[in-house]
Amino acid sequence: MEVTMANKRRANGEGSWWQLPDRTWVHQITIGRKENGSPERKSFKGKTKAICKQRKEEWLAEQEHMKALEEASKREDAQKEEMQKRLGHSMESEAQFKDAFMEWLRLYKSPPTRKPSTYASYLDIYHTHFAPAFDEMLLYQISPDVIQEYYQKKQLNGARMDGRNGGLSPKTIRNHHMILKDFFTYAQSKYKLPCNPTLSTTRPEVVAKEMRVLSPSEMQIFMEEVMKETQRIAILTDLFVGFRVGELLALEIADLDLERQTLRINKNLIRVKTEALSLDNPNIRILNYDPKKKTHLIVQSTPKTKTSNREIAISDGLCELLIRHLYTLAHSSWPNPDNLLFPSRAGTHIDPKSFEIRLNAISKRCEIKKVNPHALRHTLATRLVEERTPLNIVQGILGHSSIETTRKYLHKSEDIEREAITSMTDYLNGEQFNNAPRLNGAKKRAKFAGIPLPDFSQRERITANNA
Repeated sequence: MEVTMANKRRANGEGSWWQLPDRTWVHQITIGRKENGSPERKSFKGKTKAICKQRKEEWLAEQEHMKALEEASKREDAQKEEMQKRLGHSMESEAQFKDAFMEWLRLYKSPPTRKPSTYASYLDIYHTHFAPAFDEMLLYQISPDVIQEYYQKKQLNGARMDGRNGGLSPKTIRNHHMILKDFFTYAQSKYKLPCNPTLSTTRPEVVAKEMRVLSPSEMQIFMEEVMKETQRIAILTDLFVGFRVGELLALEIADLDLERQTLRINKNLIRVKTEALSLDNPNIRILNYDPKKKTHLIVQSTPKTKTSNREIAISDGLCELLIRHLYTLAHSSWPNPDNLLFPSRAGTHIDPKSFEIRLNAISKRCEIKKVNPHALRHTLATRLVEERTPLNIVQGILGHSSIETTRKYLHKSEDIEREAITSMTDYLNGEQFNNAPRLNGAKKRAKFAGIPLPDFSQRERITANNA
């Protein structure tokens, strides 16, 4: 009797065959065992047995190829491990610091991921400090001792950016440490470093420096001298609202809301190196771009931090001062095509450095030392606290992301301390509890609503057409 295919015993590994109701063939093979001991199977479908068999053979060939690659990878890893044991470091860690650090800057610290000003500061620190110390070194050679020696040298002779002799401040060294720590955390993964060499180092203790604060009498002398300046309204505004200098000089007329009687901060003016600029960055506006220039003024659409975007209520006196200032500009020959709140005589943005130079000149004429934009911010914060302004309100005015930052702006006054203690002892008088003033609702600010402010861009177009 002739034996049919159905009666033949299947060879080992040949698998099973069956046909589905739609005439499609299924070929199933056993490829191993599951954890519970049951067989693990793989199925292949096709219109014919030949197609099923072809698909099985292709899958088996692919599995063999993957197995070969896996074995090759294991051999390579074993060779690397053996080499690492022999050398004492990984092959990847033989990359030079300059190549690895610049790649990290490009990928993680450049615009638009970071602001051009932040990227520019990283480049400055790299070129001035890191490059001379680490550039030619291989990553594995930069040990905790090498980093510690760098910090020690910078404390003694820091190659200061201001050109002065002496070491860097503890705060600057701490900033260097944070950048190196961030980079070596990245390098641990990317270049297979065994550890972050910055973590075992020590840095000099940072002692908070007492900032300059003008006393009330110094404020009066300073304000009298400011009145002799062309940009007196800009300087007084800075003193009265405590804006950062870049925030102040980026203000446009549209940022003054007369109905709400507020000033809005939503941009920042800053000078950065040309190499730090990205021409396609949508968050910046480059003023008068020229690739040959080393630096450029830019307007960033985002100020220093997220909380720097804010709207500050201003007093009647300051609002009236700004309105008078704008109408004075409107009747002058000064151009102002961008409708700036504080344009230069040429109708352009005032350079923050020029603004600081003017403050320094006023300071010298008054014989009041160290008056700069930051001193004006600290002066405002101190006066507000002396007037019992809640700290969270001061935080909002200054645009700080953390109230702890605002606390650093508070300065001790013995007169205020004495007055505060006296006011507490006065509470022992029961009559004063009964006669204490009650809080009123907030006063609506709309005194100047409806006043049309000058539009300088219109004037520029009319002048151009007449010409």
